[in-house]
Amino acid sequence: MITIKLKQNFDLEKLIKNVNNSTSIMLNDVAQIIKEGWDEEINSGSFESLKTATTDLHGSHRPLKLTGKLAKSNKILPSTPDKLKAVVHNTAKSSKNYKVRKPNGKIHKGTRKSPAVFYGYYQNYGFKTASNSLIPNRTVPARDFTSKTIDNLGKNPKYIKANKKFAKNLNQSMKKASK
Repeated sequence: MITIKLKQNFDLEKLIKNVNNSTSIMLNDVAQIIKEGWDEEINSGSFESLKTATTDLHGSHRPLKLTGKLAKSNKILPSTPDKLKAVVHNTAKSSKNYKVRKPNGKIHKGTRKSPAVFYGYYQNYGFKTASNSLIPNRTVPARDFTSKTIDNLGKNPKYIKANKKFAKNLNQSMKKASK
């Protein structure tokens, strides 16, 4: 009589749990790199193309860096092993009251009648000003602070380090799942 014995040499549930943990760590590392890139782009102001109308209102100041609100509003919703999705988004909303300092030192104050909008989105994709704004009916070009970071992600040393860390974590998770 022939007897065959089968034995499982790894725990599939433990493997899936460890792979999810490794993936979650990788997604959070990449999200942090993207957020830092967005912050750097906003602080450098390299994506802004100042037009005459903008210079008239703000002088030599970079309008998107003037208050720091745009850069401070880049947020990360982190990934978890149960929810493998990390989100980087900009939460900057326009405020009800505004204050614009002109180059001659005069301050122009006012109150918006329109509801608050996410101006990081509009700055990134471009928009047309309202008929009752300070600069009426003008097309504001897109000031894309997101795509340069994503396009250069593969060259970023922190991204390369995160990939190596992910591979190491994945190997460890395979070993931990073995009995």
